[in-house]
This record gives sequence, structure tokens and C-alpha cells, in this order.
Amino acid sequence: MGKVDVIAQARERLSVLIASYKNVSVLETCLASLVETFQGTLPEVVLVDDAAGDPETRALAERWADKGVKFFVMPANGGFAGANNFGWPHCTKEIVALINTDIVFHENPFPALLDFFDAHPKAGICQGTLLVKNGEPGVDGTLNGCGAFLTPLGTTVSPEWLKPADVPAARVAKRCFAAVGAFFLLRRSVVDSLGGRLFYSFFHSYYEEVDLCHRAALAGWEIWYVPTPPVDHAHSSTFARYVPRETVLRRFYRNVRFSHRTCFGPRGRWMIISVFELCCWAQTVMQLLKGKGMAWRAHRWARREIRRLAPEIKSARRQVQELRKVSDAELFKTVMRHYSLREFVNLIRGNT
Repeated sequence: MGKVDVIAQARERLSVLIASYKNVSVLETCLASLVETFQGTLPEVVLVDDAAGDPETRALAERWADKGVKFFVMPANGGFAGANNFGWPHCTKEIVALINTDIVFHENPFPALLDFFDAHPKAGICQGTLLVKNGEPGVDGTLNGCGAFLTPLGTTVSPEWLKPADVPAARVAKRCFAAVGAFFLLRRSVVDSLGGRLFYSFFHSYYEEVDLCHRAALAGWEIWYVPTPPVDHAHSSTFARYVPRETVLRRFYRNVRFSHRTCFGPRGRWMIISVFELCCWAQTVMQLLKGKGMAWRAHRWARREIRRLAPEIKSARRQVQELRKVSDAELFKTVMRHYSLREFVNLIRGNT
């Protein structure tokens, strides 16, 4: 099959879902690169305005309407999770690509991912090769991770994070715990098997893709990193501009705790949660000794939220456990990795 035929076939099989929050110039670059890689004709593209009526985004959508971009406006800002939940019912294809607006395509990565889905029926979520492209010296052009792995501390680690793009690990497909949220593909049947829930909308924009992958893995699906032609990612180009760092940490730590309590069975909760909380306390103490209180405030807020969300946690845990086909022990055996000493020290030191 020729290159043109392969791209045409990918175009017919794929929906692309993009959640946008202002930052219109970045979004236009993303769309332009997408139409170029598909040789002038887009696949089904669903664009969701997450700024509740941003006029610049609407103007862009009108310019792209003749290229087939479907445009929807959120009634209120819901972040990556809420906006993708809103746009999901408008995607009609079996394979859906979720991409950030700060993604730029060059050579088309989608045929390789679709071929992998065809060859691996249990693969439910696949991430391609991502490069960090944000202009930061010493970082630009390095890997944005090749999938994430679970650790005994309840956190995730990506061994290839910020490694050179040509390292051997980037050229090999591997099963992992979670995909990077900036660019991944999933089968519609994955969401169907999870009771129709893509993300928890209140997660907003933090840890939602990890929670989705965890739930999918428990339901018997596999999550994979698949080497593809590299895709550029201007890491945090939107949230860094509009969301305070402390707000990010508060939501992130709340969402991690919510996911732990709903996805892990008794063994996982016993093994993981206590260790995770111990590490959070260690991080807080380290930050306080440096005269920084952001971690302490973020963890305090997140713990209060978890107590408030107790009924929702109980309901979600019941739903997740009813769909479970894979035990914690099986999952740990497949997708758990230990930190290196350096990674562990960096974790405890914190990033606030």
C-alpha cells in the first residue's frame, strides 16, 4: 500500500479531539500541521472551546469550518478533563486521538499507531513519540517520556524523560502504566467498557490520563508506548500562562489521592497509599525547611478535598472494582518500576 493510501486510510478511521483554552496562535499552528500531515484533508476533528465563548477561538473555528472542523463551546471552563468529556460524544470513529493544542505534527504518526492497534487487539491506549519543544536550552528536542510506569510509592516515573531523542528505548514498543496526556490514541470500546466514563470532570487538567489508563488496565486493556515519527510538544505552554502553580499542585495531589482510593484494591491501598502519604509528608518538611510553604498548603487542601469527596470515592471505587479483570498483583508485575536513587531524591525534594 502506498503512502497516500495509508494516510487516506488513517484519515477515515480516526477522530481527533482537541480541547482549547485561548492561546489561539498555538492552536492554529497545531491544526495547520495536522492538515499538512494528512495531505490537505483533515480526518474528523472535534474542537472544544474550554474558555466558555472565547471570541478568538470562535473566529479561528469559523476559518477552519470549511476544512471540516466541528466546533463546540463549553458552558463553563472544565479543563482538559471536562472539555474532552464534552467533546467525546461528538467523535464518531472507533479510534480517537486526544491531543493538546501545543502539539505540532511533522511526518504523520497515525498510521503506525493504527497498525499497532490492528496487530494488538488488547491494546486499548497507545502513545506515540513526543519531543519537548519549548525553546529551553538543554531540553529542546529531548523526549517527553515514552510512557509512564507505576512505582511502589504510588507515583509514576518515565525513565526516558528528557533523554536524547535517539536513545534505543525510544525505538522499541513497550507496555506501560500510562500514556502522556498531550498525545495519545484510544479505542472507543475502552470507554464503553468503563461504563462510558472518559475522565472525572472535576479532575480538570491533572492526572486524568493516568487515572483513565489505570482504570483501563484493570478492565483488561493494555497501554503501550509505540515508536512513531516524532511529534513536538511545547510542554505546559497553556497552563503555565493561565494557572497559578499552587492551583496546579492542589488539584494534582487531590486527583492522585482520588485515583488511588478508587482504583487500587485492598492490597494496593494497603501497600501504596500509606507510602505515598509518607513521601508527601517528607516533601512538605523538605520544602518548609527551605522556607517554602506551597507544598504544605497544597497537600492540606488536597486532604480536605478527599474528606469532602468521601461519598464520591465510595461510589467510584465500587464502579471500578465491579469492572476489574486484573488484580493489583498482576498489574504491579507488569507495569511497576522502582525509582533510581537520583529520581527518588528529586521526588522527595519536590518541585515547588
